[in-house]
Amino acid sequence: MVVVRVSRRTRVEGGRGNKVTVRFTDLEFAVVSASAAAARLSVPAWLAVLGLTGTEDRVLDAASIRGVVIELFAVRRGMSNAGRNINDVARLLLGTGELKRNAEASVTEFRAATARLEALLDELAGYLPGVDLKHVDW
Repeated sequence: MVVVRVSRRTRVEGGRGNKVTVRFTDLEFAVVSASAAAARLSVPAWLAVLGLTGTEDRVLDAASIRGVVIELFAVRRGMSNAGRNINDVARLLLGTGELKRNAEASVTEFRAATARLEALLDELAGYLPGVDLKHVDW
């Protein structure tokens, strides 16, 4: 289970006196409620964060989702390959005490895959207003 911490908006002197009422169909409200719940916010708070973060140009449409999924699978492949190489290096080192020639390259490959994953998560953060991906508890 992934738990995402979202910080509350700070209080302002005099409060927030402006109120907006929005009407949704049942389907629209279900989608908005699910998004707010994923961000661990109430629907009004989630809508406020969405409106105040300037993400109107960051729409996660089908093409964006497809690109993100393709990139995630590529990162997974890269990390899997690098992890296998590091396991081979460790197995040989522990078994014979011999260090493989490709040990440094294996670690470099894993670091590159990790950096690629970090960049992808930073990009995804732009699509998730109110969600701090740097503070996720797994």
